[in-house]
Amino acid sequence: MRKRTKVLASAALAVALAAGGGATAYASYYQDRALPGSTVAGLSVAGMTQPEIAAAVRAKAASVVVSLDTPDGRRAVPLADLGATIDVDATVDRVFDANRRWTGYAKALIEHRAVDPVATTNQSTYAALTAGLQARSGHPATDATVTLGRDRATFTVTPAVTGEALDTSRLPEVVAQAVRSLTSASATLTLVERVPAVTTTQAQAIADQANALVRAGAAVTDGNRKVTASAGRKASWVTIPLTDGRPGAPVVDAAKVSTWVASRAKEFAVAPQQGLRYVTSAGAVLRVLTPATNGRKVTNTPAVAAKLIAGLQSGTATTGRFTTAVVPAAWTERRVAKGAENLAYPAADGEKWIDVNLSRHTMTAYVGATVALGPVLMVNGAPATPTDVGLFHIYLKNPLMTMRGHNADGTTYETPDVPWSSFFNGGEALHGAYWRETFGYAASHGCVNLPIPTAKWIYDWAPIGTPVASHG
Repeated sequence: MRKRTKVLASAALAVALAAGGGATAYASYYQDRALPGSTVAGLSVAGMTQPEIAAAVRAKAASVVVSLDTPDGRRAVPLADLGATIDVDATVDRVFDANRRWTGYAKALIEHRAVDPVATTNQSTYAALTAGLQARSGHPATDATVTLGRDRATFTVTPAVTGEALDTSRLPEVVAQAVRSLTSASATLTLVERVPAVTTTQAQAIADQANALVRAGAAVTDGNRKVTASAGRKASWVTIPLTDGRPGAPVVDAAKVSTWVASRAKEFAVAPQQGLRYVTSAGAVLRVLTPATNGRKVTNTPAVAAKLIAGLQSGTATTGRFTTAVVPAAWTERRVAKGAENLAYPAADGEKWIDVNLSRHTMTAYVGATVALGPVLMVNGAPATPTDVGLFHIYLKNPLMTMRGHNADGTTYETPDVPWSSFFNGGEALHGAYWRETFGYAASHGCVNLPIPTAKWIYDWAPIGTPVASHG
């Protein structure tokens, strides 16, 4: 009955205002003022202009604080520090929303109109404040972790630690009420236990799984030789994935296993040894200097790696067997000059070389099988200091030098101004010997003593690398 009376009264009043001059004056006065009965957060703003309402709302909002009682103490926090800002312009606009409809003027005479403040929120500011409160009053829980131990072969667990945190669950409601009423409020924040997201038990279970993978045997063989991965090596293959900071079931890193298997495959492979042989101009083999030896290569590296990966992931001891294929060896052939087959050095056509005949005490320079100089009498090493036998190559030249060394009895000698030295074996050289009047016998410290013109000829004729065949 009262509701019907209110509706009838409102309608009658509206008709009266519309029909009379009072209506015009009423509407004109409140055109730029808040209508009668208007309040913002309990503050009456009826008859106020927009600037006046803005000033009143701003002043009231500035006085609002939320007092927070924490174990660290009490502090009064302005709304802005809690991430709540009163939008004064939007609030004033909401007050004057009724002025835009003619029914608003009529209702204002018989109804009170309460307007809530318009506020904006900043979650980052709110989060920063609560994080600061947490840092001062509580301590975070520490998750248990799984890491590789000092032995680099066993996964160990760092236990979880229970923490404490402020219970801020009701704080947003308190802040919202302070915003709606523009009245200071208070909240008591107590410490609650914070359980780690990853418990010690959970981490230990993961560590046990990882260690089980490490214990699984992993080896490769070719049937004759076997190589087994060490515990440390297998531990380096195990990865514990993290999802949002939480460890998951350990997995075997396939790429690392494949790399290890590929390295072992190289160890099991054998490189072919290239052979060297002398052949005649017609292609017949005269002499094999270095035999050719076939090699081998592993042909199933990816399959062995896949087998080991599967075995490790299932915790099963696994040995992968390499299969191999022959890698044929090649021959390098030196085609010997015609007529050089029976010489001390089977030279190729056009190849310079030097023959040192220790039994005849002669030196002969050849190009292929053709004599370029000699035989020339020489003085080679004495029985106590003989010239070495073998195939050598000139590696150093010196036009004039002082030679020093040891005699057979251990005493030292020094010979200055030795000309035209061509060294072919350590300290042994072909050189001029101005101190000798005759040649054709054994008396030197190991060098090949030559007449000075011959030594000069050899020095100019034989480049570095020229073969020197010394024989009995």
